[in-house]
Amino acid sequence: MLLLSPTVTGLLRTSCTRCIRYQNYATRKRFYRGTGIVQSDKKWEVTLDHRRLKTPNGHVLAVNSEPLARAIAAEWDAQTEVITQPTMHLTALCNTALDNPGKLTKHDIAIYFLEYFSTDTLLFYSEEDEELRLLQEKEWGPILEWFQKRFNVIQEVAKGLEPPPVNTNTRAVLARYFLSYDFPALSAMSFGVEALKSPLLMLACVERRLEPKQAVLLARLEEEYQLRQWGRVEWAHELNQAELTARVAASLLVIHSSTEKHSTKAKTTPEEVTQ
Repeated sequence: MLLLSPTVTGLLRTSCTRCIRYQNYATRKRFYRGTGIVQSDKKWEVTLDHRRLKTPNGHVLAVNSEPLARAIAAEWDAQTEVITQPTMHLTALCNTALDNPGKLTKHDIAIYFLEYFSTDTLLFYSEEDEELRLLQEKEWGPILEWFQKRFNVIQEVAKGLEPPPVNTNTRAVLARYFLSYDFPALSAMSFGVEALKSPLLMLACVERRLEPKQAVLLARLEEEYQLRQWGRVEWAHELNQAELTARVAASLLVIHSSTEKHSTKAKTTPEEVTQ
C-alpha cells in the first residue's frame, strides 16, 4: 500500500456515508487487490495487481511525476468494495489529458480562459446589498490587488451587469502565462477554474497565494453570506465545500507536477562509479 500525507489522503476521500450523491453514477466492484507504480521511459505508470492502468481510450496512464503517480495509485487504493469514479479526480484529469476527447489544443484552452476572465466572480460586487458588497470588497479586494501586482496589469471591476473590459495588454500577459504550461496542466487548470467559477482564484492557487480551501470559501462567499441569513444544512454544505476543495487540490497537484518533475533517482552502483 502506498503512503501519502494525511492531508492529501483526506482530500482524495471526499465521499460521505450520509450522502447519496453518487448513487446514480455507474459503479463497479473493486477487481484488484493492490496498487503500485513503475517507471518506464522517463515516465511513471500506475499498476493494479501489476497490470498497467489504462485510460478509457486504451492509452497507458503514464505521467511525468512520481508524486503524481503515487497520488493516483492512492486514489485507486482508497476505493473500497466498489469503485466510485466521480470521486477520482486525479484519474479523471489524467485520462482527459491523455485521451483529449474534445481534440483541444493549448491555444483553445488559453482562449477559453481569456473569454472567461471578464465574467470572473471576483469582478462582480453586489449592488443591492451594501453589507455583502463591503464583505466582497474586504475578502476579494486583496486577491485582485495581488493579481494586478503579480502580472503588472490593471483590471477594473464590473459596473452594473456589464462585464468589465479586459485590455489588450492584460490579455497578452495572461495568454503568455497560460501557454507557458503544457497541455495536461492547462487541462487541469480548466477543471479548477470551472470548480471555482473564477480564473483569478485559480491563478492565486497556482501561484500559491491561496490554499484550495481558502479559494473555495472565497468562491462561495455570496452563498455563505446568504446561508448565514437564512440558515443551512450543515453536513450538505460541508460536503459540497469538501468536494470543491478536492477538485481544486487535484487540479493543483497535476499542474505543479507538470512544472516540478520530482522523481527518485536510481542509486549509482559501484561499477558505474568506477567507469
